[in-house]
Amino acid sequence: MSIESFYGSLLLEFNKYSLIKRHLSKIADRMLEGIIAQENIIYTEINNYHSKYLGISIEDLKTINFTIDDCKRTIASEYGFKNWETVEQSNIRYDVIFENAVNQLINGDFNALKHTIQAYPHIISKRSNYGHQATLLHYTASNGVEMWRQKAPKNLRMITDFLINKGANVNAKMKVYGGYYDTLTLLKSSIHPFNAGIGNKMITILEKAM
Repeated sequence: MSIESFYGSLLLEFNKYSLIKRHLSKIADRMLEGIIAQENIIYTEINNYHSKYLGISIEDLKTINFTIDDCKRTIASEYGFKNWETVEQSNIRYDVIFENAVNQLINGDFNALKHTIQAYPHIISKRSNYGHQATLLHYTASNGVEMWRQKAPKNLRMITDFLINKGANVNAKMKVYGGYYDTLTLLKSSIHPFNAGIGNKMITILEKAM
C-alpha cells in the first residue's frame, strides 16, 4: 500500500480545513489508525520523520506502543515544523492556489501548472505555508518535503526548466534536516529523480541557472 492510497483524499482537503493545524491533526488521527492496523507504510513514515525512531526497522517499530502524540510528532516533522507545539500555536491558513500548483507539478500535469502560473505569477516565488517553507522549485528535488509528494514525473526536467525560465530562484533555501538547503543540494541526495533516469539532467539545468 502506498502512502497516498492509505490517506486517500484526506491529503488533498486543503479547502475543508480553515487552518493547517486542523488538517494536520486529522492526518495524525489517520496515522494512528494505520498503526492500529499495523500498516507497513505508516511505519516507513515514522522511521523517516520521527526523530526518536529514524532508520529503525518496520519489524522493530511494530513492537512499540505508539500514541497519538507520536503521530503528531511525526506529522509535524514531515510537514517541516519543529514540533507539534509549533503547529498548535500557529494559525496559518492554506494558500490553496499554491497547494494545487504543487500537486500539478508532482503529478506531471504540465499544462495545468502553466495555466496556474499564468493566472497567478506570484506563486513562482511563493513559499509553502508548511514549516519547511518550500518553493515550487524545491518540490522538483523530490526531497525534504511531504513523503507523499516526493515524486519525479517523466516531464519533471521540462517543468524545472519552465519554472526557472519564469523566474524561480535557484538559490532559495528551504528549512529541512536541521538546516537550510537549495534545490540543487536537495536534488543531489534525492533518490526519486535518479530512479526516474532524469537526475543528472536536472542537475545540469540547475547548475546552469546558478
